[in-house]
Amino acid sequence: MTTTMPADFSGALRAAIQRSGLSLNEISRRLRERSTPVSISALSYWQNGENRPERASSLAAVSALETILGQPPETLTALLGPRRPRGRWTHRPGPTIAFDQVWDRPESVARALAKVDATPEELDTPHRLSQHVSYRVDGHGHEESMRVRRLIRADHDGTTRFLFVTRCSSLNQPPGVTFTEGCRPTRFRADVPSSTCAFEFALDRPLDAGELAAVEFGVRFPPGQTDRHAQLAIYRPARDLVLQIAFDPDHLPRHCNGFFRPRNAMPVEKRGEVAFDRAAGTFQFITLDPVPGQYGIQWSWD
Repeated sequence: MTTTMPADFSGALRAAIQRSGLSLNEISRRLRERSTPVSISALSYWQNGENRPERASSLAAVSALETILGQPPETLTALLGPRRPRGRWTHRPGPTIAFDQVWDRPESVARALAKVDATPEELDTPHRLSQHVSYRVDGHGHEESMRVRRLIRADHDGTTRFLFVTRCSSLNQPPGVTFTEGCRPTRFRADVPSSTCAFEFALDRPLDAGELAAVEFGVRFPPGQTDRHAQLAIYRPARDLVLQIAFDPDHLPRHCNGFFRPRNAMPVEKRGEVAFDRAAGTFQFITLDPVPGQYGIQWSWD
């Protein structure tokens, strides 16, 4: 008997998965073992036609899928063309950039995310329309904690989680989530050699495409963080971004400034430099309509 494969990628993938008898969990595990991680949710989106692989890491995973599912080479990859909107996905206006254009050592980010069954593509969803990130630096000049508030908008129906990645200067013990609102921590994993930390948060309720939600969480860093900067990445245009550093009033830096870097290979652009005195223990860097890139605050004690 001759079996005809569907002519579209999502249908062909769904049929191949059904014939293999493998669960999405097992397929995701085997992809991780081949160093081509794809989360269970991403596999579900692919087979249901809500999203399709288009980045280099995802295309490599599709080739691995063909082997795992017992398909001839290029059975699935040959069906991939330009990305087409499927399902209830919201429009993503404006320029976007990939994670490896804003993260130094992006391979360590991918390794950390793989440990929570996620890929770098998922850092960009749900869409972060607004972010307010506040850091606290202790009396020894060490980053002590951070507080993050986000206004998010779901890109697809059934959005149930979001990811947060940060990199410590050292990882002598795991960081801890101190509080949450609108979400709860579900998993934490780290790429220990690079001190890259990946957090998974579950939303209090599933979101439909286009639905808004506010979430907030706090993180306490391991003792003795020696970085002299704090930064975050924006992958697609947003409405506003607020970065704030609160220093111990008895141990203020001499200088502090905001900065922007469009890509990790480009020079840093300083924004709003100030000299501190006893009356000023907090520095804010506020950007309206931020374009994709790195935003941060750096300080010095000399």
